[in-house]
Amino acid sequence: LKQRTEDSRIKIRKIREEAWDKIQKLEKDGEIREDDKFRAKEELQKLVDEYNKKIEEIEKKKEGELLNS
Repeated sequence: LKQRTEDSRIKIRKIREEAWDKIQKLEKDGEIREDDKFRAKEELQKLVDEYNKKIEEIEKKKEGELLNS
């Protein structure tokens, strides 16, 4: 269970890095402003935090189910 939880977090971090790279490229190419880049970074981090919280909740629920079986 712990390994699957960590694997999920690793996947989320990888997706975050890919999205951040795309955002930086858009700013570098002049398609978005610097302000938009940092706003997007904040929104991206909020999503990551939200999904990490959901993963933690699922882990705790499943751990409880396993211990009570």
